[in-house]
Amino acid sequence: MKKLDRYILWKFLGTFLFIMALLLCITIVIDIEEKIDAFVNNHAGVGIVLSQYLIYFIIYITSLIGPFFILVSVIFFTSQLAERSEIIAILNSGTSFYRMLYPYMLGATILAATFYLGNNYFVPFANKKRIKFENTYVSKPSEGLRFNFHRTIAPGTIIYIENYKPTDGSGFKFSIDKFADGKLVYKLRSDKIDWDKATKHWRISNYYIRELSPAGDKISSGAVLDTVFNFKPEDFTFAENKKEVMTTPELKEYIAYMYKSGQPDIEFYEVERYRRTSTSFSIYIFTLIGVSVASRKVTGGLGWHIVLGIGLCALYEVMMKFTITFSTNASLPPILGVWIPNLLYAGLAFYLIKKAPK
Repeated sequence: MKKLDRYILWKFLGTFLFIMALLLCITIVIDIEEKIDAFVNNHAGVGIVLSQYLIYFIIYITSLIGPFFILVSVIFFTSQLAERSEIIAILNSGTSFYRMLYPYMLGATILAATFYLGNNYFVPFANKKRIKFENTYVSKPSEGLRFNFHRTIAPGTIIYIENYKPTDGSGFKFSIDKFADGKLVYKLRSDKIDWDKATKHWRISNYYIRELSPAGDKISSGAVLDTVFNFKPEDFTFAENKKEVMTTPELKEYIAYMYKSGQPDIEFYEVERYRRTSTSFSIYIFTLIGVSVASRKVTGGLGWHIVLGIGLCALYEVMMKFTITFSTNASLPPILGVWIPNLLYAGLAFYLIKKAPK
């Protein structure tokens, strides 16, 4: 690695760490200010907040905003190089523009690998700790009764619970209806259903089962029956942060289970799975855009470049929200919903590199 490469790489990583440190300080102050009353009311001391919340909040917020501010960091220090005519000196020395990109892409690789490992393994662990703390000391989750619960648990199989209690996995007026070729072939009714945590089985009370077939109906009933169904208590609730606490292997396994059991809302989990890779890859795109934009000396200098960088970040986030909404609420495949902004920005990066001063 040449001295010039080390110089640019140090500027890249150093500027990013400096900007992230400033942003984290501001974000932490705002977050603590919003939650300080809850901390005091629930007797969460400074030691508890620091050890059980703050460190995990820093990991979470860094993964959330870090990739966007890589673009700002690249624009910030590259614009300074251009203002001091260092870019011109580098190109006049015989170093091509594409060769100058080497330390930038090396820095992007270091950060992309860090964010990839973080998003797939470390951030879910941090989220688990952070959410547990928030549920204990900030806002306790509601565990009230859920009424008139319907769920398709497999193709042609529908369950219904009139009253369901998430705290202990018990429900009243439980039923299962199975259909084949549009005809009812199986019906189960019971007064109560309970989840046995020890055996991982369901227990139904005062049940009635009717199996319909051309040869005749088969009817059975009883007071108590321990049985296995292809659903679990956690399948009866949808938590927005559930996908955030799973590592990628756990997320893939859960998605496969959801497909197998015919559960809804799979798109939310698939979007999260693809987002983790897409976010890491976007670092390369943001780096190329930042170099291409800031390597040219223009009127307005650093200020104009920073405004442009923040604007591009905001547009990327809006675009991502828009396409993800189409994936979760319409027919757009989740992988496209997550990757379309990257593909569009990759085209922009290619165009800007062609127009960059050489």
